[in-house]
Amino acid sequence: MLLGMVTVLATTCSVTDEPNRAEPTSTTSPSATAATDSTSTTTTVPVSAGLIRIGPASYDLDVTCIAPGAGELLAVGVGRDVNDKPVEAFVQAFLGEPYVGLRVGTGQEEVLFESRLEGVLEFSIADDVLRFPEVDFVTDLDLVSGEFTPAGLGSVVIECRAYEDELPPTMFR
Repeated sequence: MLLGMVTVLATTCSVTDEPNRAEPTSTTSPSATAATDSTSTTTTVPVSAGLIRIGPASYDLDVTCIAPGAGELLAVGVGRDVNDKPVEAFVQAFLGEPYVGLRVGTGQEEVLFESRLEGVLEFSIADDVLRFPEVDFVTDLDLVSGEFTPAGLGSVVIECRAYEDELPPTMFR
């Protein structure tokens, strides 16, 4: 008699303004072999998660967090918007050089939201949660002239549940 087993592991990635210190989860299941009576254990490391809001729109992201130095954090994330367009985020929480960028769509439909150059971009990092409470987002930013199109006020919350040593290779396209 052949025993079959299907195991579905689902990880929910959601971020709120409340700390959610998720721990790795373990699942123990019987082995699929009839000859032995053993068990196997799988440990799933939780994916870091992010939420970026721009005006009334919000974007949920699966995030990779990197901590290059004391008090600094780099986060890159991917997701889909409500219209199933790809979303990519680059968030740099460096003292003196903070930056938030969000690319929505591809090709002719691509829109790049960035934090405005003027003004102060404040952030905090506490209990593995990065927060940019108020970001003035713009599009069509011209670095030479400084001209842009206002996109709206927003915020960023990134919950780092794990840290990597380097940027993921998919970051560079």
